[in-house]
Amino acid sequence: MKLSLAFIACAAVLFVPEIAAGRPKGPPRPRGPIPLKWGVLAFPRFVGLDAYGPLDFLNIAAFSTPNMTLSVIAETLDPVPAHINGPTGPVTFLKPTYTIDENPQLDVLLIPGGPGTRIAYNNTKIIDYVRRTYPKLKYIISICTGAQVLAKAGILDGKRATTNKFSWQEMVASGPTVNWVPCARWVVDGNIWTSSGVAAGIDLSYAFVAEVFGNKTLTDRAANILEIDIHKDPHWDPFCKIWNTTTGGTTRTMSI
Repeated sequence: MKLSLAFIACAAVLFVPEIAAGRPKGPPRPRGPIPLKWGVLAFPRFVGLDAYGPLDFLNIAAFSTPNMTLSVIAETLDPVPAHINGPTGPVTFLKPTYTIDENPQLDVLLIPGGPGTRIAYNNTKIIDYVRRTYPKLKYIISICTGAQVLAKAGILDGKRATTNKFSWQEMVASGPTVNWVPCARWVVDGNIWTSSGVAAGIDLSYAFVAEVFGNKTLTDRAANILEIDIHKDPHWDPFCKIWNTTTGGTTRTMSI
């Protein structure tokens, strides 16, 4: 079972008359076949915005590329709870369409971050899935501390990557063979895209769609519909100074 990106609940705001009547125009400049088969790796206590922010951009792109599909992959088909603070708060769930044992065909796999990456990091089945799936992908993307999963799977060995700056010291320790970039909004190394913390995933998505889809008009329209001021410079990163990542970061008792 696959879900059309046009029906993702978190992107319901995008179904407005303006889009239906006039799709983004502009000469496309694709550098290769546009990736149509997208997957999100879901695990308990992922951060919702890490997944839903990039998917909102893709939802808009789907109006120009209607054959795009989304698969949600998890260890089981049970609904996967997103991260909340406290045991009694409201919980949002992401419903899987495949288990990691079913190996759906994908072009792109997106891995969100959140407290759950610490669990996923020590989950052999999840790490093995990422490791064996990567060679079949056109691209792999991590948002925030999702880079920790890529590091454990060995995908970032010798590669440049970035991750959440608040949890910088922990992330760097989890991938000692990674060329971590302490000041970056996002980093691209070959077909591996990694972003800094949470909201940086939306900036990465803007850059990814502009680069891979070859249509900046599409990305500008998406940003305007979402009413977000995109940081288009991958080197823009005031948070590396706030969290002192250039000097190794600081040990913290709370992590996201």
